[in-house]
Amino acid sequence: MAVRLVALDLDGTVLGPGTEIAAELPGVLRRAADAGVWITLATGRMLLSAAGVQRRLGIEGPLLAYNGGAVRLTDGAGWSEGIPLAAAHAIGRLCRERGYFLQCYLGDEVFVSAADPRADAYSALAGVGYRVDPETAFFPASEPAKLLVIEPVERQPQVRAAVAEAAAGAVSLFHSYPHYLEIVRAGVDKGTALARLTARLGLEPAEVMAVGDAENDLPMVTYAGIGVAVANAGAVLRSAADYVCEAPCGAGVAEAIRRFAL
Repeated sequence: MAVRLVALDLDGTVLGPGTEIAAELPGVLRRAADAGVWITLATGRMLLSAAGVQRRLGIEGPLLAYNGGAVRLTDGAGWSEGIPLAAAHAIGRLCRERGYFLQCYLGDEVFVSAADPRADAYSALAGVGYRVDPETAFFPASEPAKLLVIEPVERQPQVRAAVAEAAAGAVSLFHSYPHYLEIVRAGVDKGTALARLTARLGLEPAEVMAVGDAENDLPMVTYAGIGVAVANAGAVLRSAADYVCEAPCGAGVAEAIRRFAL
């Protein structure tokens, strides 16, 4: 079957080092869109940040944000699934007690537990601001779309185990970068959101291609009829993919679209 929907991760896939976009990619994406292919960006980022990248690419299409925790369709409709408050507060309590750096996402705002260079680095990467508000970061008043623990790579196994224990099965955990532990509601992932979007558009999984580079892309890459890993992808994703690109990041995305969607 022909590819009718392409789902693309952002960091490490569409975006190269920092926020670089391969020069050839916007033109290839527009050619695919002109040929009737839906292009959706599927990211751990917030909707505001994803929409900014979408504008840079010069395309339109659905957005899957927060690792599938919030979806916005082209008509403005969509859905969202937040982390249960009890689990969010348990994780917040853990992070406060152990000194883990926590970011909390409510709507399209980022609340951080302290002024810290890690918040500045994230802000520069995602192109969004943040508010220093430890009370909201640790104990939000409503269900957050996502929590993010930023700690050095060597501490991440310890952090991940502690968060999993504190949340008691109420959350799903992913790494988008080795030092970023992404936390969303249990059952939320890019694959589940992509499956729901596919059905909403009246398509079949065989008509879907998904491209990624990291652990949080695994559910959508395994769901799609054609699962693609860019050349810089981690070993787990590469082994799960139907096709591994010769080129990294955006150049690899362009390669995959030319090969399978055009």
